[in-house]
This record gives sequence, structure tokens and C-alpha cells, in this order.
Amino acid sequence: MIKAILVDDEPLALEIMETYINQIPEIQLVKKCENAFEANEVLKSQHIDLMFLDIQMPELNGLEFSKM
Repeated sequence: MIKAILVDDEPLALEIMETYINQIPEIQLVKKCENAFEANEVLKSQHIDLMFLDIQMPELNGLEFSKM
């Protein structure tokens, strides 16, 4: 099982991506995060195999977050 999180500041994008991910039985969606800081807390507490990461987010964008 692949454990994944979604990171996007747009609620509609999170819902659409969740719909697609739920159609793939091998992927377990662990959490939907509205920003990189929330995602970072998840990464500290759980093993995550895959992140779906929005590039354009306020404060800390997806590219900056991925370099952390």
C-alpha cells in the first residue's frame, strides 16, 4: 500500500484529486493538507511514500517545500 498526502491551498483541487486517488486501490490517502506547514507536521509523524504537491501556494510554495 502506498501512503500519500495531498498538499494544495485550493479546496476544490483537493476534492478533485481525492476523487482520482480514491479510484486507485494501491494508494491510501492519509491526509489532505491546505499548506506546506500542515504537510510538514504529517511528514514528521507518519511515513509517507507519495506527495501530490501544488507548486503555487502562499508563504511556502511547493518547490521550496520539496527542497526541505
